[in-house]
Amino acid sequence: MRRLKTIIDDLLVLARLRAGDPAAYEPIDVGALVTEEAAALTGGVPVHVDADRDVRVLGNRIQLVRVIDNLLVNARRHAGTTVEVTVRRAEGSAVITVQDDGAGIAPQDRERVFEPFVRLDDGRRREPGGSGLGLSISRDIAHAHNGTLTTEDSSRGARFVLRLPITDRRPPAPGTPGSAPDRPVTQGDSRVEEA
Repeated sequence: MRRLKTIIDDLLVLARLRAGDPAAYEPIDVGALVTEEAAALTGGVPVHVDADRDVRVLGNRIQLVRVIDNLLVNARRHAGTTVEVTVRRAEGSAVITVQDDGAGIAPQDRERVFEPFVRLDDGRRREPGGSGLGLSISRDIAHAHNGTLTTEDSSRGARFVLRLPITDRRPPAPGTPGSAPDRPVTQGDSRVEEA
């Protein structure tokens, strides 16, 4: 029953994302967010984070936490001994890389893993109760933030790369009135405000 509820909840999230439901966006330091989420993990394979400071995106905090958590849980499930996470600023994007040292993903399966309900044999063996929706939801969240989520070549293990447009906006100081836009703002958007 619990597994069925999880699948239904995930399907509802997926439907809302694909319908383009509006969400509140704010400037978020993704390096700090990734560091916090990794630190909250207990037991299991260790996660090492190397995050640049002050790499900000305009996003929905709850949705971005979900992407990061999905990627970290997935990497830990398939890792042999460690998970390495980096956060960098590159070519106008925040680039979050999550790499495990497990068996990796065959090239022909690198796009399939983002399809709803797709679970590769190794994933089913390691966690029989999974829904196969986590990576699909994560990719849809990336797209809702004008970003991408892909798998890339790696000498060992699986390497997931999340790219999100950076922003120079800063969160308002505590007690300062200010509102966040209801969707991501990208370069060239007429609503971009000077920092």
